[in-house]
Amino acid sequence: MRLTLIGTGYVGLVAAVCFAKLGHEVTAVDREQVIHGLMESKLSVWEPELDTLLADTRDSGKLFFDTDVARAAAGADALMIAVGTPTRVDGYTDLRQIREVLGHLMQSGICPPLVIIKSTVPVGTCDELEVSLHAAGLLTEVAYNPEFLRQGSAVYDFLEPDRIVFGCKSHHAETLLRQLYEGINAPVQVCDRRSAELVKYASNAFLAMKISFANMMSDLCEGYGADIRQVVEGVGSDQRIGPDFLKAGVGYGGSCFTKDLKSLLTSGRLIGCSLPLLEATAKINDQRISRMFAKLLSIWMNPIGKRLCVLGISFKPNTNDVRDAPFLALLSHCQRHGIEVHAYDPVVHYVPADGVNVMDSPYDAVRNADAVIIMTEWPQFASLDWPRMIQHMRLPLVLDGRNLLSDEVIAQIIDVNGAIYMPVGRSIDQHLPK
Repeated sequence: MRLTLIGTGYVGLVAAVCFAKLGHEVTAVDREQVIHGLMESKLSVWEPELDTLLADTRDSGKLFFDTDVARAAAGADALMIAVGTPTRVDGYTDLRQIREVLGHLMQSGICPPLVIIKSTVPVGTCDELEVSLHAAGLLTEVAYNPEFLRQGSAVYDFLEPDRIVFGCKSHHAETLLRQLYEGINAPVQVCDRRSAELVKYASNAFLAMKISFANMMSDLCEGYGADIRQVVEGVGSDQRIGPDFLKAGVGYGGSCFTKDLKSLLTSGRLIGCSLPLLEATAKINDQRISRMFAKLLSIWMNPIGKRLCVLGISFKPNTNDVRDAPFLALLSHCQRHGIEVHAYDPVVHYVPADGVNVMDSPYDAVRNADAVIIMTEWPQFASLDWPRMIQHMRLPLVLDGRNLLSDEVIAQIIDVNGAIYMPVGRSIDQHLPK
């Protein structure tokens, strides 16, 4: 099958190389600067296995690149759109990039029989896009095929998904979509386009809600001296609930949850439908960094002139994505209070913001620090030489924002004279030096 794929960001590039791996002839389209980088194997996103898969599919003659939408669309069996759909300041989803792609197609008069929207879009968008194409004389069908990729395991998630969702009107569109995904063994749900659009939003909203629920309960655990780790273990053991996305910490981040909740809340307001659970989910998440920062100030008292070491910049491990990362909210607090920030991340080596120095190693980052905060649960942080880390600090204070460290490591930390360890969702007193 010949597929033209517009947009080589995180979702688009993963989809392009995976469809090529399945044996389809894929032409990926983007701006000249982006395509030039991909031709030189320079990826703008860091994702395990992606660089190897990119090289393999190019070498096999299944993956091609172009900068012209109409040229790439000519002769294609289907065209997939995976461009960005960010949230505007007013909460509405910005569809300009999708409309720009459609503008190229309508201007050229070239369009495959099926246009597949992969980008996350508000309910009713596919209907509107199809009307626009038909008005321009392009009698193509628009289908919706949401993505459910987790950053850090996107290639695996694409090739081994829990489910595949097709939102389409005709049997012909369903046939083409099934042909596109042939070779992937997963349940397929075929539904109308509006339901498929809402499946994507509802899935992310529910996952975000589980995270905020765990964080809400962690605050209660701290107040009563319970252990959130034991609480969520018991809750997550219930098969009706499951353990995933029940970890308490500094809150969710990334390019999906915050954006999709805002878009869904805006969609509700447009038809007068309140979504109080989602409002509470967002509010709880917005408070996480403030609560963590308050713990820091409770020890420091006067933050001016203090140096903070932050371990983890990306919003989650195995990605270099810093969009809506909790680190950025923490950095904002530090800037307002005159705190110097030294940070380390295994794959993020630059932050386009003032007030932060990105260091080459965690031991460099912690040198002469007055506190260290674990913001991202990179597994290598758990195996650091923590007694050495503590000895480099001016004030040995460890805030474990992800409950990453084992009891054995915690014992090593508080064994250092005067060291303080502060977790999430557990009594602080039990970790203070005796």
